[in-house]
Parts: sequence; structure tokens; C-alpha cells
Amino acid sequence: MKTNGITRRNFLIGSAAGGAALLSASYLGFNSWAARDKAAEQLSVTPTLCDGCGNWCAIKVSTRGDRIWKAEGHPLSGNNLGRMCAKGHALLHEVYNKDRIKSPLKRVGQNRFEQISWEQAYKEIGEKVGAIKAKHGPESLFMLQYPEGNAALLMRFIHALGSPNAFSHGTTCFLPRNVGWWLTVGASKPEHDFANSRFILFIGRNPAAGLHLRQLRDITLGRDAGAHLVVVDPRYSEIAGVAQEWVRIRPGTDLALMLALAHVMIKENIYQKDFVEKYTEGFDEFAKKVEDYTPAWAEEKTSVPRETIVRLARQMAEAAPSAIVHSGYHGAMGTQYKNSLQLVRAVGCVSGLLGNFNQRGGPYLAPKPKLGKLDKETHPTPPAVSATMADGSGDPERYPLVPAGVGIAQAIPELAIQGKLKAGFVYHNNPLRSNPNPARVIEGYRKLDLLVCFDYVMSETAAIADYVLPESHYLERDDVVHTSSSYSSKQVSLRQQVVKPLYDTKPMVQILIEMAPHLGIGDFFNFTMDRWNEAALKPLGVTLNQLRKEGVIDVGGEWKPGEPKFQTPSGKLEFVSSTLQDIALPAVPEWEEPLVMPARNDPHSFRLIHGKQAHQTHARTVNQRYLKEITMMNDWGRVWIHPDRAKALGIKDGDCMTLSSSIGKGRARARVTDGIHPDCVFMPSGYGVFSRHLHTAFGYGISYNDFLPTYFDPVLGHNMSSEIIVRIEKT
Repeated sequence: MKTNGITRRNFLIGSAAGGAALLSASYLGFNSWAARDKAAEQLSVTPTLCDGCGNWCAIKVSTRGDRIWKAEGHPLSGNNLGRMCAKGHALLHEVYNKDRIKSPLKRVGQNRFEQISWEQAYKEIGEKVGAIKAKHGPESLFMLQYPEGNAALLMRFIHALGSPNAFSHGTTCFLPRNVGWWLTVGASKPEHDFANSRFILFIGRNPAAGLHLRQLRDITLGRDAGAHLVVVDPRYSEIAGVAQEWVRIRPGTDLALMLALAHVMIKENIYQKDFVEKYTEGFDEFAKKVEDYTPAWAEEKTSVPRETIVRLARQMAEAAPSAIVHSGYHGAMGTQYKNSLQLVRAVGCVSGLLGNFNQRGGPYLAPKPKLGKLDKETHPTPPAVSATMADGSGDPERYPLVPAGVGIAQAIPELAIQGKLKAGFVYHNNPLRSNPNPARVIEGYRKLDLLVCFDYVMSETAAIADYVLPESHYLERDDVVHTSSSYSSKQVSLRQQVVKPLYDTKPMVQILIEMAPHLGIGDFFNFTMDRWNEAALKPLGVTLNQLRKEGVIDVGGEWKPGEPKFQTPSGKLEFVSSTLQDIALPAVPEWEEPLVMPARNDPHSFRLIHGKQAHQTHARTVNQRYLKEITMMNDWGRVWIHPDRAKALGIKDGDCMTLSSSIGKGRARARVTDGIHPDCVFMPSGYGVFSRHLHTAFGYGISYNDFLPTYFDPVLGHNMSSEIIVRIEKT
């Protein structure tokens, strides 16, 4: 197959996976470059960090002259162990993407921008922010970011402006997982000793597509050493292809399964009694709660046979403590369902019954380096902001469990429409495409008096901004020191410049430092990035020069199995959450129905679920030509539907279907497959780009956000992104 001049063969030739340089004529102009730069034959290698997803894998990038040549994984990195995925290879080309923004832009009319200087942009933004603060107060300002890398600097920036409104994408991704584990064990994301486990259970988690290279390697090591891998998912996902067993479950009912597994383990007296007695709190109350959650009851809820539930409980108990229930991410334990928080709590309690925490082959709380900070005498810290966030995050009467710096991102448009937010800064985030109900999001963001977007391409959000300040591509810039928490020992790493910027762009840190004086907060940004990084590394005994040279440095503190230490108020794993008791919320995991369910007697009614593909990361990668070609070659943009349901609607494989919900409508081709639960359809996430400036991605596929109303979970405010009922008809 050939599309736009790209074939599978020249994709491989154009990546390090093909063992050669990046040779795409349309990107790198290899022939003309080689002809005029024959002398540049010396290969130079720079260690840095990939930006293909949130894993920040360490890589080594080779250049000849001033051009990128190839890349390979850094062998010392705990995240990727010397490996690179398709995203990492393909995004090397994005330095040369013609869709890149080449200089600061100012809106001068509808869909019209003009290039301006950095100094003009800073001056005008400073004047506008000053006027908005004077009229509406600093609480009318907000920052929305992806919480990686420069997060601490951006928090410093918005707090220096006097605003508490720091948002991330947590309520559209991971928040129930983080809060649920924090309530149960005192930390937000346990890691896993997969390689030494004897039983591994995945609940709606797919590390073979929501790709984590280290985890995937260790999972296969564990399987090959004899571990039994079970995937519980409405869809036959990529990780199901690695496992020995796929359990097809009705979406939104994973909580019922976990409660029933706990019921069997307690009733049959096959849980780890010594661990429960010594290291847990509230077992008796939990045991009483799950008495009614029998396998027969769970079968009615989940469509999983009761015999399967009993067998799984016994297999897990037999393998304990070397048994793992994956801690989750954006799947069933993320922001998917109304009962996702309860599900995470239930998974944590089952882990308590397995007695697996900090044991060989179980979950553990990973060691993480503690970085230093700038000297406050020389570099003053912004005053603490006493006001609560405009969305109610942290407010005891509204959303007390939502952490500072996370917030409820999908509330921003509503707050703007209400006039509570007047100006915003958006970095490494694209809410117009990644938030639900895009028409409402556009309406809200257009109500702002000022929107400043930091991006390197004209995303949907950038396209409606008042000012667009282009960040340099990740291979053109230095960033702050990064720490790793996905490895069994502590590591620090560094993203650093590989090639000089091609255009009039700047690193985010430099933008903040240069813009700060124009906003009256220059005293809080009187440092360089090198000074920031040197202060961060000082407690570790690592110099910045060492880290520049090595790229990744292991600073010790290796995890070892042994006695678990929990960071909850009781110092134990809490079957009964003392924190939830204090705020009068259900403290013991209990069954909670999903928010919506498809109509049982309507052949057109389905739940819409979604998930990642290994070669794409949300909307940030779909504008990459080679990654788009992988999608096209494999026809991976289709929506999955079960054969029985498809037949009832007269739909055959490859037919076009119309999907409609209470807020949206779209068309997609059908993939008719037994690998999906009959109650639902599955849509790959990341597609549906509607910015005409993104020429490769524009117009391909649809997004689940086009069908998702603006929801707010009653406890955490998250968007409940799989609580969507769609009507499907053959087009």
C-alpha cells in the first residue's frame, strides 16, 4: 500500500529501526544537504529524552553536522532499557515538519494571525494580564498544562501571578487511580515486580498499547517464567494477545468482579492472614461488606461466569504473595466510569488479601530521588496563594480529594462562560481536542479575554488563541532535570538540545524567564535553567556536566522486597479509609452502578469505549506522517462491533456506520469482530483532529470526545469518559 508517497519500506529506511538515517526527501532533503555538507561526516551522539508520550524514555540521538541522523534507546534507562518504540523513531522527523510554528503569532482577526517579535508578545501579554488582574483579580487567571517536565516552573509562574488555578489533564486521564491508591496505601502509583510474579491480572489496562516498554519486557519475562497472565477487558486488547487468558467483561462492571474475588478469598479462607493481621486496618468491616457480593451476583452484573470468578480467586490466592493486580492508568481505573474510584479501592483491598505489597513478584512503592530547590534568599519563592481553585478543587465542601495542581480541566469552559476565569495559559495541552463536548469547550475558551498558547504546531487550541508562543522542538531545547519512578532504583535524567532551533522558537523555561518581568513577577524568575538544574541535583551528588554527558545516572536506593511501609494515616493498608470517613464518604469499597447503561431491548444502543494504540499518543502524534501511515496501512481507524449486534443492524465488516449520542454525531467504518463485548463498541483514541493547520491528521477519524457530554464525577469531578451511550445505524 502507498499513501502520499510513503511505503512501509521507506518508513523503515527512514528510521533507526531500519538501520539507516532519516532519508525522507520531503523532510530532510538528504540529497541537497549531503551535496553541500560533505565535510560533516563525523557522527555526534547526544543523550536526551524522548517526547513521544509521558514515559520520557531516555534515548541517544546521533547527528551529522547539524542534521538528525538516527536514534537508539539509552541502555541505562529504567523506563525503556535501550529500546525505542515507533513513536520515538517517527517523532525525530517532526523537527522538520512543515506544520511547525516558526515565530510568535498574534491574532489579528478570525482565523488570521501575524508574526510578531518575542519582545512585542511579552509586552502586550504583560499589559493585558495586568489589566485583567486589576479588574477581576488574580483568581481570574489559570494555567493548564501536561504535568511533566516543566510542571514545577509553570506552577511557580501561576502562583507568582497570585492565582491558585493550576490545572492538568488529570480529570481526563488518571485521577481516580492516583487518589484511590493514595487512600488505600498512601502513594498514588505502585510499581510492579512483573518478572518475578506467578499471577498477573490486568483490569482494563493495556501496557502493550498505552505503551510502557519496561513493563512490557518484564511482563513477558514473568509469563515466560511461568506466570499466568489474565486480561479482564471488554475488548481483546493488545496485551490480551500476550496473555494466556482473556476474560470478556461487560464494561463498567469491573468493580463487581473485584468485590466477588474478595468474597471468594475471604469465604474460602484463602487470603494471607498474617499479612492482613499485621499490615492492614479495617478487615472485619470489609469482610462483612463483601458477604453479599457472591460470584452468582457478580455474574449477573459482569457477564463473567461464576465458575470463572471462583477459579481466578483461587489461582490468585495460590500464587500469593507473588501475585499482582495491575495498578491501572487511564483504563477502567482511570477517569472512565462513575465507579472508577471504588474500583481502585477494591483492587487495593484485594492486594491486601493477597499480602503482596513489597513482596517479590508483587506491587511496591518505587524509590524516587528527592531533588533540591533554589536558594530562597537568592531566588525568592512566590508567596503562598490562600484562595481555593475556581473549580472547587481542595475545597472541603466541594472536591476535597482533588489535589492542588490537578484541578478539573473540563470545568474551565464552564468557569469562563460564568465569567469566573478571564485569562489562561495553555502548555503541552490541547483541551479543544482532548476534553469532552468540543462545541462547549470552544464556546468557553472563546469567552476568555486572553488566551496564550505555548505549542510548536497549530493545534485546535492554538488556532483560537490570542497569542501563540512557539516552544522549540524537544530535540532543539534543554529542559529541567527529570526523575524516574518506574524503575527499581533511583534515576535522574536530562532532556538536552541535540540540534539548534530551526526557527525563532525558544525553550519553555526561557520563555517564562523572559516574560516574567513584563508581568511584574521577574523577581521570582531571576535564575537560569542551569541554576535550577544544579540546585535540583545538589542533594544527589551529581553535577549538571555529568548528567549532560551520561544522559541517565543511577543514584542508588534500589528497591528490595521486605516489610511494607504504608503512608496512610494509620500506617497500614486501609480496607476502611480513614480519610473517606473524615469527609463522610463511603469508606469501604461497595458496589456502585455505572452512570449509564445501554438499553437492553434496543438493537441500536451501545456503550462507547475507547483506548490507545501502540503507535499513537492522543492527538499529539497523529499529525506525524509515518505514524499516520501505520494507521492507514493496517486500517486501524475503524470502530469495533460484535458480529451478532452487527448482523442485527445489517452491518458487514468495512461498512460505514453512523454513531450518535446526546451531543454528537459521526461516521466510521466497522470492524466486525468477536473481540468485543456485545454491549459496546470500541473506538481508537487520538483521531478526529479538526485543526486545518495539521495537514496530515486533519479530517481522519472521529474522537470519543465528540460524543461525551460535559460530566463531573460527584467525588473527584472527573469526566467519566466511557459513560457514553451511542445509537448506531448502518450508513
